[in-house]
Amino acid sequence: MLPLQGIRVVEIGVVIAGPAAAALLGDWGAEVIKVEPLDGDPARGNPAKSYFQLDNRGKRSMAVDIASPEGLGIVLALLDSADVFVTNLRARALTRLGLDPASLAARNPRLVYASVSGYGPTGPAEDKPGYDIGAFWSRAGVAAALVGPGNEPPVSRPGMGDHTTALSLVSGILAALLERGRTGRGQTVSTSLMRAGTYFISSDISALLNGDRPQSGLRRAMYNPLLACYQAADSRWFWLLGLQAWRHWPNVLAAVGRTELLDDARFSSFTALTTHREEVMSVLDAEFARRPLSEWAPIFDAHDVWWDPVQDLDEVVADPLFEACGAVRPMVGGVRTIAPPADLAHHDLGPAGPAPETGQHTEEILLELGYDWDRIAHLKKSSTVG
Repeated sequence: MLPLQGIRVVEIGVVIAGPAAAALLGDWGAEVIKVEPLDGDPARGNPAKSYFQLDNRGKRSMAVDIASPEGLGIVLALLDSADVFVTNLRARALTRLGLDPASLAARNPRLVYASVSGYGPTGPAEDKPGYDIGAFWSRAGVAAALVGPGNEPPVSRPGMGDHTTALSLVSGILAALLERGRTGRGQTVSTSLMRAGTYFISSDISALLNGDRPQSGLRRAMYNPLLACYQAADSRWFWLLGLQAWRHWPNVLAAVGRTELLDDARFSSFTALTTHREEVMSVLDAEFARRPLSEWAPIFDAHDVWWDPVQDLDEVVADPLFEACGAVRPMVGGVRTIAPPADLAHHDLGPAGPAPETGQHTEEILLELGYDWDRIAHLKKSSTVG
């Protein structure tokens, strides 16, 4: 029995952030009912079908026109039976429908109401539309921190901010469920793309708040030449991971055959290494340019040099560590997807169920709610459900 088995999650969400959070809850055993408009979640239109599969695996889909009185009544009946409501719709629309936190808490005091927005539930942008490339990547400072002032900002990869924000929401949901087990009361859990973005880059922002100005746009290292990126003779890039530079310096010198530099006063302490950062990097650049990375790898391992390669996506999926770390999860039907980012030692998740077709389970869920076939036929004929 998975840990969230018996928990019913109702999701009214679109694209990634809200649906991804609900999918993670489903991975750990929750029943997830995805309420969609009659024409489906807009994310279904993405040409890369695997995107939708990733964030909607194992759910049941109910297609409902929630703008109609009868459709809204169905959704409210469903929420009366729910443990968790996950949404990333804008607050104004939810309030207009009576799906705001206060209204639902009055109906179902045990409900955990979990909301994702662009910029948070309070303040001047509480109802501003937001996407991760804006609120998370751009406005929260992530893009600019990577390149520095005056430089062209990089484009984020699909879902980077959404999936980070989904993890934040899931953390809050689990905390709220834990407290509900003690008190019997649900509560509202909220996060935003901007809030998750500022946490994502919180080391820099917390330094700035406390009087230390981070340096943005560093290309190969921050200050430590043993926590830096280097290039081998075959143009492959790799990172040295010598966070404690003075501890790792002897091993790196042994690997490159330059142990005489242990007696060089320029490199005689951690402070000296960072002060003479450019000289250290120049020495190591010259040495690393002598061999391809395939030759350096066993040398590094033999001398306990900590490192990792910079890999493109093809190299990631071919890396034996990709499978070994548990990143891949099979799906019913032979599709492969990405596993949730944490394992539970007592549980083997097994293959994930597929993402549903739009409205695939509408009739099934209506029957569970007590609707008979005549009423269901009427709802379908009136385009209240699909």
